[in-house]
Amino acid sequence: MNHIGHQLKKMRLNREIEIEKLALLSGLPAGTIAAIEEGELDVQVSTLAKISDVLNCSFSIGDVSI
Repeated sequence: MNHIGHQLKKMRLNREIEIEKLALLSGLPAGTIAAIEEGELDVQVSTLAKISDVLNCSFSIGDVSI
């Protein structure tokens, strides 16, 4: 699992949100979210922004926070 995927899964689980609910609220496919969490898909900034809006959190990529 990559760093962003790990952060995403941790935030989602801490907020007790299922992948399907996050998908519905963010407008992203559940499979995309699962693939990001497992490190199988590189996440685009726009995708990460949608997820962070729903989870009300920020993610760090190197020196950049989203």
